[in-house]
Amino acid sequence: MDPLERLSRGLTQWERELLAQPRSPARPRASSDLERVNHVLQASRQVTGTLDWNELLVRVVDAVVQIAGADRGFLMRMREDGKLHFEIARSRDEATLPPDEFQISWGIAEEAAHRRETVWVPDAVGSSLFQDRKSVRELSLRTVVALPILTAGRVLGVLYVDSHSIAHEFTPEDIAILEGFAAQVAVALENARLHEELKDSKNRLEMENLNLRRALKEESRYGLLVGRSPKMLRVIELMEKVIPTQVSVLIQGETGTGKELIARAIHLNGPRREKNFMAVNCGALPEALLESELFGYRKGAFTGAAEDRIGLFEAADGGTLFLDEVGEMPATLQVKLLRVLQDSQIRRVGDTVSRRVDFRLIAATNRDLRTEVEGGRFRQDLFYRLNVVPLSLPPLRERGEDVLLLAQHFLDLFMKQQQKTVRGLSAEARELLLRHPWPGNVRELENAMARAVALADEGGPIEPLLFGLGAPATRRWDGQHTLRETLDAVEAETIREALRQCESNVSRAARALGVSRQHLHNRMNAHGIRRSRTLSESAG
Repeated sequence: MDPLERLSRGLTQWERELLAQPRSPARPRASSDLERVNHVLQASRQVTGTLDWNELLVRVVDAVVQIAGADRGFLMRMREDGKLHFEIARSRDEATLPPDEFQISWGIAEEAAHRRETVWVPDAVGSSLFQDRKSVRELSLRTVVALPILTAGRVLGVLYVDSHSIAHEFTPEDIAILEGFAAQVAVALENARLHEELKDSKNRLEMENLNLRRALKEESRYGLLVGRSPKMLRVIELMEKVIPTQVSVLIQGETGTGKELIARAIHLNGPRREKNFMAVNCGALPEALLESELFGYRKGAFTGAAEDRIGLFEAADGGTLFLDEVGEMPATLQVKLLRVLQDSQIRRVGDTVSRRVDFRLIAATNRDLRTEVEGGRFRQDLFYRLNVVPLSLPPLRERGEDVLLLAQHFLDLFMKQQQKTVRGLSAEARELLLRHPWPGNVRELENAMARAVALADEGGPIEPLLFGLGAPATRRWDGQHTLRETLDAVEAETIREALRQCESNVSRAARALGVSRQHLHNRMNAHGIRRSRTLSESAG
């Protein structure tokens, strides 16, 4: 037999049993019918007089408890999966009940939702239909009323009131009044829901506009991912493989190497390009602010929360979320992020409603996360979630003559922005750019080029002093790089200088350096040094 049919037959039997039971006298009326109607109208005005979701829930449950003369009142919301979910519980004295007191007869509430009809139980304990129900026995429930909240035939939720006494038995007129009030509640809840969606849409639109303005500044292909060095070509090759997929990517590299540019390139060229790319630096915000930024919050959740606000998880729905410096995320937020990745659901700060989200996650860090895991500073399970495809960006000092390609890119960019024309980089300026260790990587080079174009004479060349980088002649340890990194930089400078002095003749340069020709070729390849580039610089 169909479950709903069995339920219907069971309730019909229950109804016949209730009709056969002797009824206690109707409760005495303390006020006239007109006063009762005025009381209900006042309650209806209260619930339709606010669009704030949390305030509305309180008003609804307090009003139905007073109208019914019940001990407790609950409002349950119907979720997308067809299951009821607690929103709020209130007592007769208008106090919010703690979660450990959220105990009701779920069977009665579910029957009201499935039948789309009021379920009225004058004496739950005394009814044989409910004698076997554990919740009824443990709670010693007597009077129970479950009212479905309906709009256009759709169940929004259930209003549930109960009492441990049958001293005030309901009459059919009382039930009719409660059903009329439930109809008003349906209108109020639907209005509040639409208002909430409108606010969320406004927040999303603001974020989308900001994201669009940022995206318009980026080139549609790979933006600043300029490079011909072997290390950079390997990065671009791997990036092109993950672009059409949905897997998580962990970008590792020093500060300023262009990790966000890689993330944006993956998004703008991937299947989620039409949706938002949302970015946040996990190390730039305190824990509480970062949580509200990611998850959003409800009005009144904390001081300063003047209105509901969606978070980046929701704003990135359908698109991409970029977590920069994820290695600096506090431990408690690591746990919450892991749960979001596992369940694809978030809950705003101060909210009780879970919301489903769908986004592609790209994370970045300048730390060695494996070392962080071994040191107990980063969760191992979260690391595995993030590190599906690791992508390591080389520092600028290891990219050889990509420095000059990037410098030319920035030169063209800033001449256009500043509406200025300069002749180009002098030979000495190129020499300085190649020798500089670039501790700030591409970001430092960008700032140096912006400064140089601003200070250069109209129509004149870019000279070394305009960069503000200091003299290039002597390399000193800057306190920020390892011995291996410093030695590599010195070796690259030495090879370039030998090639210049030997007019780019590799055999002569190898003899001058005291190494074999093959060894010199190998070291040139390792540093991205090309003979044609060195020769052209010498000729310039």
